[in-house]
Formats: sequence, structure tokens, C-alpha cells
Amino acid sequence: MSEAFEKAVEWVRSQVAQGTPLSTVMKDVPTFKDEKFTVNRVASVDPLIVGYSDPKLNIKINDATIRAVTRVAKMHGLDAIPTTNMILIKSGERNVAFVSPDGVYSSDGRVFTDLMVTIQTQPVDAPLKDSWLDSITQLVSSKLYDLVFTALLFFLLPTTLAAISLITTPSLWFPYPLNIVVTVLLFLISVYVIKKYLRENPLRR
Repeated sequence: MSEAFEKAVEWVRSQVAQGTPLSTVMKDVPTFKDEKFTVNRVASVDPLIVGYSDPKLNIKINDATIRAVTRVAKMHGLDAIPTTNMILIKSGERNVAFVSPDGVYSSDGRVFTDLMVTIQTQPVDAPLKDSWLDSITQLVSSKLYDLVFTALLFFLLPTTLAAISLITTPSLWFPYPLNIVVTVLLFLISVYVIKKYLRENPLRR
């Protein structure tokens, strides 16, 4: 995820927490940069949407751009809705990102990164089909995939496997009831690892 995006989000949240009006936040937002991206605009605080704006971008809202942005949206389990002067990206009825002629904006750092890379490269002028492959792509990029992956990670952890083994088979090293105590400790270690994973990789909305 873009460091510039994260810093911009943190700055906006701090300003909102201080009671700064949205108009002032939008006017005074500084420019955040990392090695690849720049974030210099605030579009909304509910949801919190930030992005990069520059009139020199001159993004063409044409068929090729719409197809490229739609592919990015589908990869994240979102919908792309083109209008006369921009492309809205929605999660249900909620606007979570958009591409306009002068910029790219998003409420999610991963979506912002993918959109910027797409806009900065030549869109592939290929047809976009609603096929079973697109459906699979959308499924594995959604929150459901994150939940399934997290569940699999939990049950495939060595500590979890060791705990299951202790509780289901006799052990010379940990006789009853010590094996119960060790099993509980191993499960707690697994829960700690999962919680740490979720802090660093939050579930997609």
C-alpha cells in the first residue's frame, strides 16, 4: 500500500478529530509523497476519500479507460459506474472511489494504488466479458476470500495442528490433564498470530 496514501489518511483523521471543518481540511491538505505515488487532495471524510489531482493528467473518460478501471474495480469486488465526466467505483450503494479527468481518488489504499498504476500505463483495449473467470476473480478478491483465507491460515498453523494432535491422541510428553493445558496454550498462540495478521492485513470492505 502507498505510504503517501496512509499518511494522508492519518492527517485527515487527525484534523477531523480536532473538529476542523471539511472545507478547511480540503483547502489545507499538504502533499504527501512516497517513491511511487503522490496524494494531495481530500474529496470526502464520510467515507474518507483522498487522492491525487493534477490537471495535467488529463485522463480521458473513454471506453478504454472505463474498461481498465472496471477491471480494477472487479478485482476488488467493487462496481464501476461511468458517468459523463468521471467513473464512480461503488461498494453496494456507497461511493468508495472515483476517477475524474484530473485525478484518482479512493477510500482504500490498495484500490488507489491499482488505479494509479492503471492510469499511468496504457489501458489495454480489450473487451471485458462477464464470464465465469470474471466471477471467480471477483469472488477471490472479495471479503469472503479474506475470511476463507484467514480461516485456513488459522487451521493450518503448526500450533493449531499440534493442539489438535494433543487433544486427539495420547502423548508420553504431556499426560492428562497437562495435555489439556498445553492444548489451550497452543490455541491461544494461534489466536495471537491471527490477530496480528488481521492488524497488518485488515479484511477488505
